[in-house]
Amino acid sequence: MIRVSKVDLTMTEPNFSSDDTKNPSKYSTKENQRVRMSKRLLRDSLTALLYEKSIQKISVREICDRAEVNRTTFYKYYGSQYDLLEDMEREVMTLIDGYLAGPEESPETGPRHISVRNIVKIMTFADEQPELCRILVNNNVDPEFPAKLVKWLSTGQFLSLPQVPGHTENDPEYIFSFLVNGSFSLIKSWLNKEKRDPPERIAGLLTDMMERFIPAPLQ
Repeated sequence: MIRVSKVDLTMTEPNFSSDDTKNPSKYSTKENQRVRMSKRLLRDSLTALLYEKSIQKISVREICDRAEVNRTTFYKYYGSQYDLLEDMEREVMTLIDGYLAGPEESPETGPRHISVRNIVKIMTFADEQPELCRILVNNNVDPEFPAKLVKWLSTGQFLSLPQVPGHTENDPEYIFSFLVNGSFSLIKSWLNKEKRDPPERIAGLLTDMMERFIPAPLQ
C-alpha cells in the first residue's frame, strides 16, 4: 500500500520564536509553507487512493488518515474529496499552460500549425507523466474539463463555429459537443494504453478529425 510521509500537521498554534513575531513577513512565509505542505500531503494521499479505487468510493476520512492530516485542516481548504480532485486538475492545467508557453522550435504560426503544436505539447506532457494524467482523466468530475482541454488543443479555433447554410442554429453546439467529447475520449483511450503511439501521431489524428467537422478548414 502506498503511504505518504508522516508530518505533524495538527491544528495547534505554531511554535514560532519571538523573532518571528517581530517579523510578520517571516511568520507569513512559514504559514504559507505549512499550507503548501498540508495541501501536498492531501494530494499525495488522494493520488495513492485513486490507484486503488474510484473517487466515488473514497471518503474524506480515508484521505486524511492516509495523509495523517487532521480533518479540520482538510475542511479548511476543501469542501469534499471532489474539491481536492479539482484542485489537482487545476494544478495540472497550470503545468500544461507552462508547456504551451515554452519556446518554439518552428517559426510557423498558421492556425493549423499552432493547433498541432499545442496537441503535441499536451500529449508529450501526458506521455511524460502518464500515471498522474491517467488518474485525472479516468476520475474526471469536472464537466468543463474536456471543453477546457479542447480549447487548449485548438487555441480557440473550434470554439466559435460559424453558421452553415442548411444547418439549424443548434448545429454548431452539437458539433462542438461532439468534438469535445470525442477528442477527450480519444485522449483517454490513448493515455490508458501501455504501448502508446507517439504524441505527434495523435496530434495529427486529432487535428485531421476536427477539421472534417469545421466548415472552413484551418490553413
